Amino acid sequence: MLIEKLINEFGMSGSIVLAIIGFFLLVYIIIKISNKMTEKKLKPLAEMLNAEVESSFLFGSYINILNYGPEMHLRLTFGGNNSPPYLHLELFNPVGFNFKITRRQTLNEILFRWGKEVNLSDASIDENLLIRSDKPMEAVSYLMDSKRKDAIKYFFENGFTEIKANTKGVYASKPNYRDTDLDPGRMQTYLDNINSLSRI
Repeated sequence: MLIEKLINEFGMSGSIVLAIIGFFLLVYIIIKISNKMTEKKLKPLAEMLNAEVESSFLFGSYINILNYGPEMHLRLTFGGNNSPPYLHLELFNPVGFNFKITRRQTLNEILFRWGKEVNLSDASIDENLLIRSDKPMEAVSYLMDSKRKDAIKYFFENGFTEIKANTKGVYASKPNYRDTDLDPGRMQTYLDNINSLSRI
């Protein structure tokens, strides 16, 4: 066989090189197949949203939405044995500081110690959600807006588990999304709500 011949000619170091090349080739093929599967799933939704599917080897396939004001991306990950599939909404409109919102659970309160805790004087949020920010006063002022509070409530009532902001924008993530989440009407509502969290 060709592989045996190459191993005999190049010795042990050659077989290690071949193994490394084979590994990277396998990873490349898996990523390409995954990107194609994602692209196929996103295309019908992109057409209904009057948007485009963009693809790159490193960043995968996503819907690039430009008709809502700030640029938005809709991204899907398929997950694996130890991680669920995710729906990610990405809004590229920085708010000027960092914040992170998760459900108020013991594990989150123990592990999630970055920044300072923020309270919005709204029991339905403060009792159920944990908000932390590197600029708590600015976060309070920003998130106290009724439209933004409604968006936060909507996301967590509909299965999203995290909203965060950084120097690039605002992101909302939902694990174990279903086909109904990709319905154009439902997606329109998701996009309207994440747009409510923009600086504009």
